[in-house]
Amino acid sequence: MNESVRAVNFPATSPADADQLRLIAAAVTAATILEPSVLDPRLAAAARLAGLPEDERSEDEAEDGPGLADGIALLAPHVAMPPAALARASIAVPPFAPGDGLRLIPLSGFHWGGAVRGRNMPPAPRVRGDHVLILLSRGVLQIEFPRHQHLLTMGRVAFIPAGTAFALQPGLQVQGRALLIAPTHARGLPLALPSGFCWGAPAADDQPLIEPAMLALGAAQPRSSAGETATACQLGLIAVALSRLDARAGQRDAVQSGIAEARPLTERFLDLARAELAQSQTIAEMARKLGHSQAHLERACQQSRGRSALELLYDLRLQHAAEALRNTARPIAEIAQDLGYAGLGHFMRSFAAATGRTPETYREIMRGESGNELGGQFS
Repeated sequence: MNESVRAVNFPATSPADADQLRLIAAAVTAATILEPSVLDPRLAAAARLAGLPEDERSEDEAEDGPGLADGIALLAPHVAMPPAALARASIAVPPFAPGDGLRLIPLSGFHWGGAVRGRNMPPAPRVRGDHVLILLSRGVLQIEFPRHQHLLTMGRVAFIPAGTAFALQPGLQVQGRALLIAPTHARGLPLALPSGFCWGAPAADDQPLIEPAMLALGAAQPRSSAGETATACQLGLIAVALSRLDARAGQRDAVQSGIAEARPLTERFLDLARAELAQSQTIAEMARKLGHSQAHLERACQQSRGRSALELLYDLRLQHAAEALRNTARPIAEIAQDLGYAGLGHFMRSFAAATGRTPETYREIMRGESGNELGGQFS
């Protein structure tokens, strides 16, 4: 008996159960059993081989790597979908040309975010430099923003523009696609892609067009004028579909008491905060200027925006900071002072906590070689 099998170390007096036998067959030793992984590391190996006929595998894969049947059999007890569906899922994603700025990947394999904040907690939101289009075909997906979460349900589409801080940690049971779009591809479209986070159910006319357009964009495009025209056409279809998303699907009959009265006060509060950001006023001071109590202002913000007045103020500062970093060369200390931060250190800590990037790094990403002018918003 070799060391790998001996290390499993189950009592000789009792027969090995099915789990122990599976560990022995996989040559898994006690020393290699760590904390559970978000994704089974063997999934990628099985997926890579799923679309290849037996005679097309490389010599290394044939000799060292597990076969497709082995990989599917090994994963079958742990994956909710049947082996045939798993194989089809791996084949359905077309290849992409490295460096062409467009990537289409299975949603279950798209993980994004900064450092994990604790056990059973998602990663911290972090800024991406490309646009992300999500099409969810099965399951539920939670998108983490700096100070709130958004739950995406089956059949819905979400668009997260470049420059937005978010985190994503889908499970294996989630099915769908994520299309990553370099901002350079979004320039010059007849209808621009959204500048902020948007989501909803596609219009009836757009429903059958979105996934084929994503598949076409994810496939390798020839580097020619015809290929560039095709890319622009497919992105144009997506831009039109995003402009017609219905975020109220299934919610039209929901009771929204007080919205008519709450929205004008919230908008007046935001206008005042925007005009006097540099003065570092408290919520109570701004409420008095508006002729209301702080409690009344808080209720209005919660009813009309689902956020507290302080959260809306923080978001407003971050949005203005991001715009200044993207579109100007002003010193970071000057930006911090004009937006009412207590000091440069306070600004840098707040910005990094919300985006996962320092102001300097964010400026480099958004004004780098892509010359992006479309940067997203901090949702």
